[in-house]
Amino acid sequence: MNFIKQSALPKEGLSIESLMELLFYREEFLTIASHELKTPLTALKLHAQVFKRNSIKNTVTHYEKKQVDALVEQMESQANRMGKLVDAMIDISRIRSNQMHYLKEPFNLSETVNSVLKHQFIEHPLQQFSVKLKENITFIGDKKRIEQVFSNVLDNAVKYGKKLPIEVKLTQRKETIFFSVTDLGYGISEKDKKRIFNYFQRAIPASEVSGIGLGLFIAQEIVQAHGGEILVKSDIAKGSTFKVVLKKGNAP
Repeated sequence: MNFIKQSALPKEGLSIESLMELLFYREEFLTIASHELKTPLTALKLHAQVFKRNSIKNTVTHYEKKQVDALVEQMESQANRMGKLVDAMIDISRIRSNQMHYLKEPFNLSETVNSVLKHQFIEHPLQQFSVKLKENITFIGDKKRIEQVFSNVLDNAVKYGKKLPIEVKLTQRKETIFFSVTDLGYGISEKDKKRIFNYFQRAIPASEVSGIGLGLFIAQEIVQAHGGEILVKSDIAKGSTFKVVLKKGNAP
């Protein structure tokens, strides 16, 4: 099992305009990130206050199993939400400092997609998915990071898909693997198709759809480190298709 370090990121010359734009998006990111953290923290705090009040009153409140299950599920969901945000910020720091490392090992890509989908079914039980997966597709790379890519792309489709059905496909042609996710949501304008792969960038304002604009940037960095690419096809108000392309011989 080998550890592979990501190659150095290309250095960009920063003009005054680009520097000001970067500072603007940094401030916007901090605002959105603080809001995204406060939302689950507030929910967890409210749950804790309920138990605390009962403890102070020295009373025992009996909850039905359904109530307890729902409460625990809500708390777990909020904790996972915070965890994802923290992990994303740590990954950004690693990428920017060229400290992102990758494992190189064989694994079953089909099983990885199934695992990610099962988590989506739990997180979004009302979301409809149409799934077409070719079985036993294998790949050599970092299983955890590739799983993160699939999760980020699916999360993106759920967020921007307006709760309409989402199509997921995993196919292989010779040595090329294709993982695609199609939603019927907002869609992306032509000018935003490249911008959304930059950090802190979003096609839809945070006031309409939650998120901090890091998922696609991180996903693209991971895919490129594995010698692949992410393609996007989209039309405003008709939806989007994100396609992850991996070649078996291009593992890190």
